[in-house]
Amino acid sequence: MKLNLGCGFDKRDGWLNVDGFAACEPDRLLDIEATPWDLETNAFEHILMKHVLEHVGAEFPVFAAVMRELHRIAAPGGLLEIHVPHVRHDTFWSDPTHVRAFTPLTFMMLSKRQNRIWMENRANYTMLAFLMEVDFEVESIVQNYDTRWQARLKAGEITREALRVKADESWNVARELQVRLRAVKDA
Repeated sequence: MKLNLGCGFDKRDGWLNVDGFAACEPDRLLDIEATPWDLETNAFEHILMKHVLEHVGAEFPVFAAVMRELHRIAAPGGLLEIHVPHVRHDTFWSDPTHVRAFTPLTFMMLSKRQNRIWMENRANYTMLAFLMEVDFEVESIVQNYDTRWQARLKAGEITREALRVKADESWNVARELQVRLRAVKDA
């Protein structure tokens, strides 16, 4: 099964479209922050959260509970696809309903394998996978760039590598992160 969690008005055929906003007429109403969810364990091969997670869990215990529920409902090896605004783009800061920022490192912290490597090296990171009792392996993290920077890249005014460096240093270069995580759990 496929779950479009926080679907808003982007309802998709062949997916269970779930949202807490009744006006978008989802297949099922659900307050994402109210856990546990009335969704089956290990049920979803693909979970899409497109511009949802940044609105969830201003308080860490709520965020952790949401992540535990995502891990619970994902099938073993299931895909969790997350799109969030880049923390250094005006689209993140302009919306007063955004309560949580993400970087690629945030998603790496959700991997128990990566947490173990950091523990062995005595790295100074929060071991979120163990703290939240989840385990997701990062499959990919893609930065989408602001249209002005996409145009400069297409025109050959900047290289892709220079654009990546610029996005690490400057505001309003990277617009969005698209993250693909795999749920690590026993079958």
